[in-house]
Amino acid sequence: MTLPEYLLRKNERPITWLFIRSWIPARTERYSWLRVAAFTVKSALIACLFVGGMGLVFEEANRLLVGNPGPATLPLFWWFILPTFAEFAACVGLCWAIVSRICWNQRAARLAASPESPEATAPWPPLGFLRRSGWRLLYRSVVGLVTPMLLFHAIENIRGAWAWRQMRAKLKAKGECIEMACIIPPPARDEENFFATPFWQQFTYRQERTANGNITNIWLKPTPFAYTTNFALPAEPETVKRINGIAKEPTDGRIDLAAWAAHLRAVTTNTAKARSGGTQLTFPLPAVPGDPAKDVLFALSKFDATLAEFAAAAPRPRNRYPTHYEDGFNALLPNLAALKSTVQICKLRAVARLAAGDSAGAAADTLLAFRLGESMREEPLLISQLVRFACDSIAMHALWEGMAVHRWDDAQLAAFQKLLGQRDHAAGIVRALEGERAFGSEAMEMLMRRRGRALNELDSLGSETPGYSDTPVSLGFFVPSGWFRQNQVGLLRGYQEILDHARSYMAPTNRTAPWKGEQPLGDYLTELNAKRSPFTIMAGMLLPALSKATDKANRAQATAGLAVVACALERHRLAHGTFPAALAELVPAYLPAVPTDWMGGQPLHYERTDNGWFRLWSIGGNGKDDGGVFRKLTENGRDLGEVLDWPWPLPLPTRDPRLF
Repeated sequence: MTLPEYLLRKNERPITWLFIRSWIPARTERYSWLRVAAFTVKSALIACLFVGGMGLVFEEANRLLVGNPGPATLPLFWWFILPTFAEFAACVGLCWAIVSRICWNQRAARLAASPESPEATAPWPPLGFLRRSGWRLLYRSVVGLVTPMLLFHAIENIRGAWAWRQMRAKLKAKGECIEMACIIPPPARDEENFFATPFWQQFTYRQERTANGNITNIWLKPTPFAYTTNFALPAEPETVKRINGIAKEPTDGRIDLAAWAAHLRAVTTNTAKARSGGTQLTFPLPAVPGDPAKDVLFALSKFDATLAEFAAAAPRPRNRYPTHYEDGFNALLPNLAALKSTVQICKLRAVARLAAGDSAGAAADTLLAFRLGESMREEPLLISQLVRFACDSIAMHALWEGMAVHRWDDAQLAAFQKLLGQRDHAAGIVRALEGERAFGSEAMEMLMRRRGRALNELDSLGSETPGYSDTPVSLGFFVPSGWFRQNQVGLLRGYQEILDHARSYMAPTNRTAPWKGEQPLGDYLTELNAKRSPFTIMAGMLLPALSKATDKANRAQATAGLAVVACALERHRLAHGTFPAALAELVPAYLPAVPTDWMGGQPLHYERTDNGWFRLWSIGGNGKDDGGVFRKLTENGRDLGEVLDWPWPLPLPTRDPRLF
């Protein structure tokens, strides 16, 4: 039996036309386009009824078994599975009807030319079971599966391409640029570049392709990570017993140099770790333990040459680390760990110098710590900006310790005040969002180019085990390119919503409003979860990581503002012997205007205390004044975990958590 014979026979069967015999065309009648449309709609409706019925059964089972439908599975069913099955069924019906129309009209033309032909009335001969099954499988595969699948892919690819062109045109009209070339920092000459020093050259690498086709990294120096491990401090010694992060006994928050001196000696003499083959940190030690501050400085002297190298490069105006941006999310960033370790070293050395009476050296170390963190300001990567915020928080502790013991003079405080007054962490996080948007778009382009592993990589992004996926790689070939384009559109839409919101509060005329970057993103993620599908899976995986980043940017910016005011308050105390009664007294001698809170634009909350100190706080991320309480504790001292205000720490014994 040929394909035309098979199709003609199927179209004469009542079941094809839902047993409505009046719909069955006569052999001499032409197969109209109306019949093609009717058959296509019929196929889609049958698919909807079948799949929809299964969905209702599943929903009712969920209601009876667990009390309510699953929050993720059912939206996926109703927003994606049902429409997709209906679309594919319509493609099947359309392909079937078009081929049937061609075959039917060819026979009608033959019968019109030869009305007496036996073909006009002759019944179809019976077929044997095996022969019938073989031909049915072949013809149904060609007409009912392969051709509709190609048509389905074509439709989805056209939809995705159209959505992508619309999104690109919309972004272009707004002046947006989503290409990698737009966000990569320009090259910097060595004499201008902070990172053009011998220490950072060890992290320079190139990529080469091996004989088996894999990519390998060739480092300029053979063991950069081992060197970085040795350029670090051990884990901070536990000087106060803590339960769930809360001090069991009150502490003033200052670094215990005696504990550090003993700790550095212990890790250096820990030969058991060296015998077991583990990494052992070693520090120079005095023959006999003495003054803790001097012992710590002696141990940290192993870093003197490198820190002097950083201090010499600190005045350079540019910061351009040779990151391989073309690698996208796979770009290596070994400099981040080294930066954070160096800031921790600077903090400890500054505190030790303060205790040893060297306030000038301590100020230099603290300024260098702030400069190291700020070296990430040009990086268009979210992780780089987060490390920048963390480095500022570490350096802030050294600044605070000097204030706690009143060791800074007016010139040093003015230098800190000027440096921190130039902080613009909000601009950094916006730049990082622009970079993440470009990296995300490029990642989607890469996935489309690597169709064999595309779906597998998408699935592994959501897996708890890195690199693991239970989705067969071969399934990537069956995913239409349009679905990747739809994900790309959803990803860019999410980034654009949060970028638009962030930039509105970045404008100089609108700095009086708190930057609530999480809200528009939260609304968009709620929409994604309600309509989860392969069209949005990438956006749903990448965008949630941004929800906390904006809060960290807010906190870093607000903390820098608090530090500027705290420096001005300490300068006032040096000049007048006491802290002012109100912040307005700092103007104009120490501040150009009464300082406002980054979170809300209202004046910062300030009051003098009875013990000769002051309380200074921002209203924090919740946008309301909670009396300067950072976190609430229960009666038994357990932390409730809710961050309220952002208060400048007091150097007084307390069990309460601190801002830094």
